[in-house]
Amino acid sequence: MNRSFNTVLALCAVLIPALIASCSGDRTYSSMLEAQENAIGRLINEHEFEILKNYPADGVFKDNQFVVLDNGIYLNVVDSGNGNRAVKGSTNVFCRFYVKCLIEWQYMDTTTVDCIRNGTEPIIYRYGDSQPYDNNSAIFFSSLLFSALEYVGDGSEVKLIIPFHLSGNNQTFQSAGVPLFFSKVRFRFDEQ
Repeated sequence: MNRSFNTVLALCAVLIPALIASCSGDRTYSSMLEAQENAIGRLINEHEFEILKNYPADGVFKDNQFVVLDNGIYLNVVDSGNGNRAVKGSTNVFCRFYVKCLIEWQYMDTTTVDCIRNGTEPIIYRYGDSQPYDNNSAIFFSSLLFSALEYVGDGSEVKLIIPFHLSGNNQTFQSAGVPLFFSKVRFRFDEQ
């Protein structure tokens, strides 16, 4: 089961960018931004998320509170970790998550993808690099996924909403106009 799931994820990582590039020409950028705004608005309303103007002074978030960071990512800190912070260029970060596409698209619906319990390998990323180490969950990689590490440490857990136009080096979701909701992201460190 695990091997077949990893094979499917690897296949998706190879095929989806090519398929998106050939099919995305009929949607305009402004229509994708509008669809994204509607999808994020629905998510906020359905879950009664409160969007804070500033990061809480005490660093403590309620379960439904998000702050929009300077880079445009929505962040909710569930657990800030053990206090050990990642060091750029030397900390390997193991990341596991639940993620959901906020807009259904031709290659993936809005079902939550579970990269915590289903036996998949974590995304392994050296903090500060532009790409992860090779693994099967890398289709969801964006360096912005790790931007929460400016606020949290080893053993932390966060929630993130990443708008497609901010996907950074994740061309798959950026070119398809698909924002992502990471309802659970866990970070564990391995110092080199």
